[in-house]
Parts: sequence; structure tokens; C-alpha cells
Amino acid sequence: MNNDVYIRNTKIYNYDNSTMFNPSEKYPEGLDIKIKSDKKIYDEIRNLFIDMEFDKKNIGKKSWNPFKDFIKSGDNVVIKPNLVSDNNPIDNNTDCLITNFSVIRPIIDYTLKVIGKSGTLIVGDAPVQECIFEKVIKINGLEDAINTYNQMGYNIKLVDLRKHQNPDLECKIVAINNDSSLCELDNYCKKYAITNYDLRKMHDHHHKGVHEYLLPNYILNANVIINVPKPKTHRKAGITACMKNFIGANSLKEFIPHHRNGSIHENGDEFPEKNLLKKVQSNIKNYMYTRNIIVRGLNKSLLFMEKKFNLDKYLEGSWYGNDTIWRTILDINKVILYADKDGKLEDSQQRIIFNLADMIIGGEKEGPLCPSPKKSGILVAGFNQLNMDKTICQIMGFNPKKIKYILEGYNLKKYKISFSKKYKNICNEKLENLNQKFIPTEGWADYLLDK
Repeated sequence: MNNDVYIRNTKIYNYDNSTMFNPSEKYPEGLDIKIKSDKKIYDEIRNLFIDMEFDKKNIGKKSWNPFKDFIKSGDNVVIKPNLVSDNNPIDNNTDCLITNFSVIRPIIDYTLKVIGKSGTLIVGDAPVQECIFEKVIKINGLEDAINTYNQMGYNIKLVDLRKHQNPDLECKIVAINNDSSLCELDNYCKKYAITNYDLRKMHDHHHKGVHEYLLPNYILNANVIINVPKPKTHRKAGITACMKNFIGANSLKEFIPHHRNGSIHENGDEFPEKNLLKKVQSNIKNYMYTRNIIVRGLNKSLLFMEKKFNLDKYLEGSWYGNDTIWRTILDINKVILYADKDGKLEDSQQRIIFNLADMIIGGEKEGPLCPSPKKSGILVAGFNQLNMDKTICQIMGFNPKKIKYILEGYNLKKYKISFSKKYKNICNEKLENLNQKFIPTEGWADYLLDK
């Protein structure tokens, strides 16, 4: 698979999944299944696959089978959308929060065309703990659609990849240890933190010489993973796109360090300068997270403190000085690419990753959980998620060198994510004309907008 990144400026700025749509009415190769989805977006994704010259000699024929270039009959295939939450506090707008079904639909269709009714397709994600999985799959139409596919004799499983909510989920611990990008921070590993989760469990799996992640067997057994992110701004990482989307392939969030407690002067990266009030607030929150305590009125008091003393800009590592999350992102991508079915890291890539990013409506401002909609009308696809994210970052209007996981991703010596910095952006108009000028999160605004 090549390193190039393919872009389509669809000039479509809304999703319409209200009409029953059967691709076989138009496409000679289409599946004969009536499911509600957006016909125009389906057209654009199909055209994107033609741009990529999938199964080039059969384009336009009934036998056209675009995914047979990288999926074989009998392969285990996982589709990994972004289903992070069922609720966006910003006007409850989920179009900019989660991957839309109109983008997932053609991916399912063309995967089924390869694997047929004898193969198994998994669609799954590990959202945040507050997410009601049954609700999020209903919001974006996945539940009804997959029921329809299965009634037609196909075998698709829709899976909640969170171990807490799905205790029967089979997983393996993948140890990356001294090859972790977190190793440089081993002397400060007791400071690792993540909002809303038990920090003691995190420290069991991330300490000096030990760095472990928990991957579901569905991911480890996959021959092909089709990664379908929703690009957004991100409070801790700057942006979230293809590589950050794989955080949702880890089955317990306690395994994924997001920041380090304290100021940078205390070897943390929560906030820039020492601040007693921030430290008190941080300690209270960590105590609550670790013991799963909900104290009536305490959250309101903490919010009042944030506003009263203007503490809300740089908290919990939600700023450009976060020196932890980019390392975790690189680790997860190393594991996804190189861990075998037993969870052991091998020297060669173990599975194919195909990425298709849903930027029809992206998310700006306070992403990833409270984004505002950014109507972009763009689809981006490719087999190299690092090159994909560099391109998506440029489309957002940001300098990729300021996104640490992108910058450092190209410098990896072992378990490389990209084997070449050289690639082409192939699109139906010049990349510089696609600058969408996304508004960064508050903690990244001064940094990302400073040219």
C-alpha cells in the first residue's frame, strides 16, 4: 500500500440519512440492500475509491470490487469509527462529535463484497465511560443498519470495546515497555493521570521499565482495520484524527496516560506555572477519580473556583505544553501496527490499516468532547495514518510541526508508523485552497494560531 493521501472536496456540508437508499439502483457493483443513508456522500466516497484506482481494471463493471486490493476472502476485518460519546454539550450536536453513518455505510458495503456472507465484520469502539453505547449507535443509525445487514444473511457484529461495560470482552495486555515513547518520563511516572479514571490502576501498568496497553482480541485478530475518524480539535493533543482515534481501540482507559499532575516546574504538564489553587483543585479531582467518589456540590465548587480565579485555561494537561498524550498516541499506533494475535510486538507490520476521515462536518473549538461544528465538506483517505494526520492538520489550517505526535512520529527509530516522509496529496483541487481555518481549543489558540 502506498503512502499517498487522497482528498475529495465534496462541497457537501450536511448529512442526510433520512432516505432509503439502495446503491444497486445506480452502481453495477452495488449490494442489493435498502438502508437509509446519504446517497450524495456515498457517491463521493465511491469516487474517492476510483481516484485511488482500487481494482482499476474493473471500474464501472459489475465485478468491480475495490477493497479486494487489500482485503482477502476470509480476512478478519474491523471498522473503527469514532463513537466517543452520545452527547455533545454544545447544542447536543453529534454531527461534529462522532463518525456519521453515511461515511461508514459504503465501507461496510465494499467490505462485505469481498468477505461475503461467510466472513465476519466487526464494527466497534471504546468510547468514554459516560457514553451510553446503545444510545450512540442509535443516534448515528448503526444499530438499525447492521440489523438489516444481518437479516440479509451477512455477519456483522457491533461491539462495545470497553471492558468495564462489556465484561465478556476478550482482551490481551500488550507490553511495549522499553520501546515506549513514554520511557523518557519514567522518573516521573507516578504523576501519570487521566480525567475520570482510577490512577492507581494506571500506575500498575505504567511505571519504570513497564508500559502496557489493553487491546481487545477483535483488534489483535484483525487482518485489516478500517479506521474512520472524525477530525476535531483536541484539548490535550491539539488535534484528533486518524492516530488519536486508535485510543478508542484500548479497552480500559486506565491504561492510557493523558497528562502528568503538576506544573512543568514540578515535572508535570497539567499547567505552565506553579499555582497553589490549581494544585489543590487537581489533588481534589484526582482523589475523586481514584476512589470513584461523587461528593454533592463539590463539582460545582470546583467549577466556581475555576471561573472565580480564571483557572480554566490550562488544566488537566489541556494545553499545548502537554508532553504526555503525544507519547501515548505513538505507543497505541505502534501496538496497532506491530502486535501479533498473542499481543507480542513483532518486527514487521501485522495488519493493514486503511483510513477514511469524515470531515464533511468536523469539530472545532473545545474538542474532542464539546466541539462546535465546522462544515468542511472534505473526505480524506490513505493507508498511512501519520501522513493522513499531517494532511488533515494542514486542512484544518495548523502547522503540523506544532502537533507533537506528528512531528515525533516521523522520528521513530523502531516500530515506525511511516517509512517515508515523501508522499503526495492527491486531490481534486490544490491543498492550499482547502484551508478550513479551524478554531483551536482555548489552551492551544495562542500556540497554533501564532505563525
